[in-house]
Amino acid sequence: MQEENRCNNTVWYRYGDYAFKVSKLDRGNAVVWVNFKGYNIAFPMIIREFLYEMEEYNYFDVIVNCDWNEHRGFEVKQEEVDLLIGEILNFCTENDPETMNLIEKYKDNKWYEC
Repeated sequence: MQEENRCNNTVWYRYGDYAFKVSKLDRGNAVVWVNFKGYNIAFPMIIREFLYEMEEYNYFDVIVNCDWNEHRGFEVKQEEVDLLIGEILNFCTENDPETMNLIEKYKDNKWYEC
């Protein structure tokens, strides 16, 4: 995974067709927004029971956070961010995002705002 950009408490990463926007929150958590080829795939992942799998098999809580432009992101403890991103990539390998209903497109000029 390659770091693309950094601004204040937010870091952007790229891994192939995936991009991640990670924002650290004051309360010790962080929010991860997922970008697959320009689309937010959080909602299709939720429909396919991503949150249930994280709770059931990985024993950590993932909260849906819509604080940034009402886009759904996944909030976890800061120390769980790397694990979460790994689980997102594993989930997407098993549940091809191309087969998901991709309707929530990020605006290019908004993705990199702090």
